[in-house]
Amino acid sequence: MRSMDIADGFVRYVDQGQGAAVVLLPPLGYSHTIWREQIQVLSSGYRVLALDPRGVGTSSRLHGWRGLLRRQANDIVALLDQLDVERAVVCGVSYGGVLAQRFAVDYPDRTAGLITVDSFSETRPHSIPTTVNRVAMELTGWLWLFPGLMRPAIRRLYAPWPDALSVMEDGLASIRRVETVKLRYALNWVNMTSELSRVRSPALAIVADSPWLRPLSQRIVDALPDSRLRVVENSFDPTNLCQPETFNRVVWDFIRELDW
Repeated sequence: MRSMDIADGFVRYVDQGQGAAVVLLPPLGYSHTIWREQIQVLSSGYRVLALDPRGVGTSSRLHGWRGLLRRQANDIVALLDQLDVERAVVCGVSYGGVLAQRFAVDYPDRTAGLITVDSFSETRPHSIPTTVNRVAMELTGWLWLFPGLMRPAIRRLYAPWPDALSVMEDGLASIRRVETVKLRYALNWVNMTSELSRVRSPALAIVADSPWLRPLSQRIVDALPDSRLRVVENSFDPTNLCQPETFNRVVWDFIRELDW
């Protein structure tokens, strides 16, 4: 991995391939290694920058509790500046998808395309189920201090996808516990739907055919001026692990169609 110095630390990243740049952002608690297959596939035609955002993986600490997503988005811009990359496609899964939206909203001129995967644009309750989900989010954020407690649930959820299960279980061992809790609670106050109209680039929302994930991604698509929804059958968050071949094909086709 390479490293970029920032004012109060550093950000680690993979830089592989040549051509137009694609930035990959991981889900909550996990590092860039969750994109291992996509790095190999996409780097055959593009320049792939897979980040460990500040507070994630082997990057430096995430200080404080305020403005975390915006600070991480600023780090992405700093990296693009250092590498002389004018514009990039930004792709993130789950929490990474929220960070990708933050980047695209704050830096529309630097965004060639936006891809969200099994993600959401807000956590404001809209119904009884979403209210219950919001309460659960508030009550369970502390669980990231004890990631081992999540292992039984992970084994149950990902049993249909053994390769995804292996990656998800391995990732638990390297979770940055306190900083993951910070990000987890930051996500509880996300409300970017009204800001998405500022995104001028084409966008793609990829989502598993889940009754609670799909409406969240649909809300993103409805708010973006130029966007589409792609539902992947027999999958779960993260779709790039559960259905990698379908995911890779959909992402490749989307990027190929962009006017760089």
